[in-house]
Amino acid sequence: MQEKKRILVVSDSHGKNRLLREAVKKEQFDMLIHCGDVEGNIYSILGTDTPYEIHAVRGNCDYSGYSDELLLTVAGHRIFVTHGHMYRVRYDNQTLLREAAKRSADVVCFGHSHIPEVEYSHGRLLLNPGSIAEPRQTGRKNTYAILTLEENKMPRADICVLTPGDTD
Repeated sequence: MQEKKRILVVSDSHGKNRLLREAVKKEQFDMLIHCGDVEGNIYSILGTDTPYEIHAVRGNCDYSGYSDELLLTVAGHRIFVTHGHMYRVRYDNQTLLREAAKRSADVVCFGHSHIPEVEYSHGRLLLNPGSIAEPRQTGRKNTYAILTLEENKMPRADICVLTPGDTD
């Protein structure tokens, strides 16, 4: 039986923990990836006894407690997770793509720009879920992503809009 995982990908929550918890409550998923700028302890925010795995990296506004980068293997896919500031993602994704290639990653999750992005390039999925708390794209919608990974299938990502109060 092929493994299939549904992953909640968030970034740039900047201490606005209620919004992060709303996204968690709204979705069904197997794993959570936070691409940095948590501005707090992810386990204090979400708890340590969750039915899903939690992975988080350090953003430029996080000062301790997280690795700068992670490399995960999920459902036959290699996921490179970074905040993105060290790869100049506000300007372009080329440096990030080269780093993903060095790590043989076929999925890259990153944040920092606060602008959601789903791009397939050179056989890789680049996923920026935007910011769940401080969006910068046109329309300024609070966003996160659902990443679906299944063995021997192309990774798929959907950007989702969180309207504060969705789960009330």
